[in-house]
Amino acid sequence: MKRIITFIVMTACAAVLMSSCQISKPEVKVGVPMTIQASVVAPPETKTVYDYNSSEKSLEGSWDSDEAITVVSFDENGITAVDRFTSTGERGRTKAEFSGCWTGNAGDRIICLYPDVDSYAGVSIFECVTVGDPFIYIRNLSTPSSPLQDNNSDAVSDVDLMLGEVTLSGDVAHVNLEHLFAVFRIEATLQNLPYDGEPYYGANINSIRIKCVDPESNDYDDYPMMDPVFVRRSSLDVTTDSYTGKPKTEEKGPLDYFLISAGYYSNFQMNEDTPVTKTFFVPVRFDRNLEAGYKLCLQFGGYYYDYHTGNPTQIDVFPAGDKQITLPSTLPLENGKVYCINVTI
Repeated sequence: MKRIITFIVMTACAAVLMSSCQISKPEVKVGVPMTIQASVVAPPETKTVYDYNSSEKSLEGSWDSDEAITVVSFDENGITAVDRFTSTGERGRTKAEFSGCWTGNAGDRIICLYPDVDSYAGVSIFECVTVGDPFIYIRNLSTPSSPLQDNNSDAVSDVDLMLGEVTLSGDVAHVNLEHLFAVFRIEATLQNLPYDGEPYYGANINSIRIKCVDPESNDYDDYPMMDPVFVRRSSLDVTTDSYTGKPKTEEKGPLDYFLISAGYYSNFQMNEDTPVTKTFFVPVRFDRNLEAGYKLCLQFGGYYYDYHTGNPTQIDVFPAGDKQITLPSTLPLENGKVYCINVTI
């Protein structure tokens, strides 16, 4: 399991020690010994919206027993080196020491990526991190996410996407790693799912789609997959003349996640007598605020038992599960923060 991110108060610091490298082929660049001190930038507080009043306002975090980070070097033409650094230690530690071999060139700019691009999460998130390329592409965070479990942030730790540029001072280097996404903590209460005046029989909620609608824009009517806020794919310019440290949006659209499981049944089921409440941590990427008048849409789907056919029937979005919240005022979104939302289906 990868590191669960820290959003509130806690800053995790990691001392990174680069060791010299042995080479067996003359064409391989010799690694340069270097020390990189890394820290995680954490916002001071979370946002609380939509009448959420729980005392749980943050996610705690630590390093796993085996961790890795990717060090990317680049010049005016693109990437010159991609190096992997690893750390082994006690699981749950807040500090870690990474060691590896830096093979970049003098004068390169250097950045660090987490998760490591060779890990499952890294391969799923980063589309291309190759020597010679001028861009790094970042995919939709729902791709590597595990099914979102009730009141469990493990799926968020799968996509702990962070980036930072290394600064050099003599023989000492430092990097501030910043989160490139926020988290929606969605507390959903399932009361009933009416269908033609009658509730669905044996309804199971196991998916959620998050999207934003600008009612004053004609784009949404023409292109239903368009979205003014949420980002599905972006690119990072890695040339010395153009690097800003901020990914550029390549594609926007709804963000789709599985809840509980991807099968016919889940433990988030309609109960005609007693409402059922579940809480989900959902990672989101964005490139602007949720503006006043925008509609934040939470669309729940799943399966119900069709007693006419005797088979489970899939519903992408239950009619009663299409919840739309009109923003009364602008809600600024910030990477690394938790936004808490209550919704009743």
